[in-house]
Amino acid sequence: MEPTQRKLKILEAVVEAFIKTGEPVGSKALCGDPDFNVSSATIRNDMAELVSLGLLEQPHTSSGRIPTELGYRIYVDKLMKKVPLTKYEQTHIYDILYAHSDVPEHLLEGAAAVLSKITGCVAVATSPSGETAVIKKIRFIQTGRCTAMAVLITSTGSVKTKLFRCDFVVTPELIEMFEKTMNERFSGISVTDVTPAFMQSTAASLGEMSMLMTSVLVAVNDAAKDAAETGAAVRGQSNFFTMSELASADGKRVMELLSHSRELERLLLSVDSKASVLIGSEMNNPALSRLSVIVSHYSPIPECSGVLALIGPVRMDYPRIISTLEYTADVVGNMLSELIEYG
Repeated sequence: MEPTQRKLKILEAVVEAFIKTGEPVGSKALCGDPDFNVSSATIRNDMAELVSLGLLEQPHTSSGRIPTELGYRIYVDKLMKKVPLTKYEQTHIYDILYAHSDVPEHLLEGAAAVLSKITGCVAVATSPSGETAVIKKIRFIQTGRCTAMAVLITSTGSVKTKLFRCDFVVTPELIEMFEKTMNERFSGISVTDVTPAFMQSTAASLGEMSMLMTSVLVAVNDAAKDAAETGAAVRGQSNFFTMSELASADGKRVMELLSHSRELERLLLSVDSKASVLIGSEMNNPALSRLSVIVSHYSPIPECSGVLALIGPVRMDYPRIISTLEYTADVVGNMLSELIEYG
């Protein structure tokens, strides 16, 4: 049986009151609401029906009601009204991200940091998948008398660096030769094609010069491997300690999940819509069974995307947090797009 419009209004009011106070909501708390021009007894009966439909539950015999996972689901999908960010809030987020926009990895770290601070949740930012990345250019920077750094830049905006040491003095002329030689052989190559066989073939093509460039080739190879992987920045882990909904055992499992970035990345990247809210057991992961995860994709270029995600208690301010996440994802996507275009 589908709930009536009045019952849906009651569900919306209970969810929002519970999000705000954390206390079970009774019928008397709703009687003063101008949207409910009915008696306390009628509201009580409607709340009892919402309990029978599995949308509310009664923690104690004499207490009010609180939302169930299904109740939150109906609220997020059908009842919630997004709260747009103010111009000040947008400017605050933009300015912080702009200060980190010199390198993609820095931008994602900045996005995770600002999201965790604003929302009080744990924030995760994954880089675009490196599987489609193509090497745009390789630069070399001298860092010491016999040391230098390879800087590999890909089509997805990823920038990977590797330090290396030579058995000879590095000169500006050698740096120029490294760049010319490596870009001739690697520019336009997919990072996933930088295999041992490809590296052996490249070394062979260098002839006697390969002895001079052994450490250079190793550095470029390692940078390409890093670029092929999806990275994740996680910020705000300490926020879990303030979430009363998490028992100590749950908290331990969540921290273990966060420490295994590959598993976390696979979990978040499996959410394929632009913006999704996954509540409790919907994540099909025991570590997240008492939490909600909000995921928003960003796409700096059409063929690749990454995600920004927030992990927090099921009792969270969904309208404001979703607006904050979506705005941040849009800004990150635009800034990365500029980095890729002009990098």
